[in-house]
Amino acid sequence: MLDFLKNGLAATLAAPFVVTAPAIAADLKIGFKAEVTSADPHILNGQNRNVWAHVYDSLVYQDETLRPSPRLAVSWRTVNPTTWEFKLRPNVNFHNGTPFTAEDAKYSIERAMNLSGPRTFRNYLKDVESISVAGPLTLQVKTKTPSPTLPDNLGLIAIVPKSLGSSVTEESFANGKSAIGTGPYKYGSWVQGQRVTVAKNDSYWGPKEPWDNVTFQFIPREPARASALLSGSVDLIDGATSNMTDSFNNSNKIDLASVTSYMLNYIALDQFRDNSPYIKSNEGAPLAKNPLKDLKVRQALMHAVNREGIIKFLMKGDATATEQLVPQAFFGYDASIKLPAHDLSKAKALLAEAGYPNGFRMTLHCSNNRYVNDAKMCEAVAQVFNQVGVKTEVATMPFSVYQTRYISGGANGETEFSAFMLGNGFVTGDSLTGLTSILRTRDKETGLGANNYTGYSNKQVDALIDKAAQTMDEKARESLQKQATKLALDDASIIPLVHINAGWAMRKGLTVKPRADGFTMAMDVRPSKGGN
Repeated sequence: MLDFLKNGLAATLAAPFVVTAPAIAADLKIGFKAEVTSADPHILNGQNRNVWAHVYDSLVYQDETLRPSPRLAVSWRTVNPTTWEFKLRPNVNFHNGTPFTAEDAKYSIERAMNLSGPRTFRNYLKDVESISVAGPLTLQVKTKTPSPTLPDNLGLIAIVPKSLGSSVTEESFANGKSAIGTGPYKYGSWVQGQRVTVAKNDSYWGPKEPWDNVTFQFIPREPARASALLSGSVDLIDGATSNMTDSFNNSNKIDLASVTSYMLNYIALDQFRDNSPYIKSNEGAPLAKNPLKDLKVRQALMHAVNREGIIKFLMKGDATATEQLVPQAFFGYDASIKLPAHDLSKAKALLAEAGYPNGFRMTLHCSNNRYVNDAKMCEAVAQVFNQVGVKTEVATMPFSVYQTRYISGGANGETEFSAFMLGNGFVTGDSLTGLTSILRTRDKETGLGANNYTGYSNKQVDALIDKAAQTMDEKARESLQKQATKLALDDASIIPLVHINAGWAMRKGLTVKPRADGFTMAMDVRPSKGGN
């Protein structure tokens, strides 16, 4: 895409939103599985970002496969290896009528960079050294090092007016006073724990929306969401899983849609400590060394896992078996990468070669309310581990407890657990996100490897990741990322299981464009031809 922009095709890309609105407007009611937790658009939270994307535009838009395309920025280019220049869209007004300029973009990015708290976008903006205004509609971002994914990362940042100033508060966003964006909808109201409403922006710079008002009704429980859809109290629900299928099969009024999402579920293995706390001998005594530090043991566990069985007998339509970090269509996907096949005999042989012919005891820790069938998936993994001689007990807990325990490890970032299931969302549609956060050696000074809780470290993998992170040529960068991915998976650094599928159910007469981030956007929901 960058090549297109450099070659002067920005005008073509600047207008990708061609939608014909129906003559009759209506209201749209969405049954939303998660609750909004903050009205501040610069607080990092997936469901918040989903909802507030209706009110606030970003410079760069993520399409349904999370690839970047123009939004408030119509084009971008590198002036030099450490300077990006963004040309901004003219004739755009905020909801209060004031024109959008480069000063607003600068203010918004700097606010997101400097906002305090545990859940901010600082990590996505860590490469930014300074931001300058080169003209009313020209923004320049200087980075500390070459940063090829900067446009993708800026696509996560909501643009708000500079006039909000430095003292804007959560309360002023929540009461609507500061909830001023340039998006297709205006802020209506937020009733905490219940719903958010937004109203059509008749002065929107882009195509006009068919919906006068959109309501996000928070319905966390699956049966309640299904009942709300069947009763007609909502028009569409997200988080539609196979558990709901029976409810919808007897109705001829419901349509379904799904897509493989950006969320990877994987088994993480402690490769840092010499004595791992939840691994014992078959007699229950501590082992002299941590078997998970042995490549052959990790490869044995990799061979034991039966991904296709997990899909067939447990996940059904709720996940897609994966052999790498990202799904197809994401940047960095490599069709040539194949994980070791499910082979119990091979797994047993590898354990024997590693010196564990009779296996050992291990506890597999998991959440029980974070991902679809998370506890059951861990039980399925434990079952095959048991079949090869690794006697595995499953310990599950609510995610709020689980998260606290797996991030509260030692000084080097190691987790409390020995073997555990995690999820990682590749929010920019690029494998570099996961490579730098979960497979790069942890570095407290740079923040690299921030989510590497296993202690995995390979200098060759690190070198490839670091080079990719500063390579501006997309083809060369993708090649480096594929090499890093293959090396890390050959090391059995983690055991990929599935990519969770995102699913929706809706009343007949509507269509939805499925998104890999699982976001439910009113801008992607349209009355179908001939629909009611």
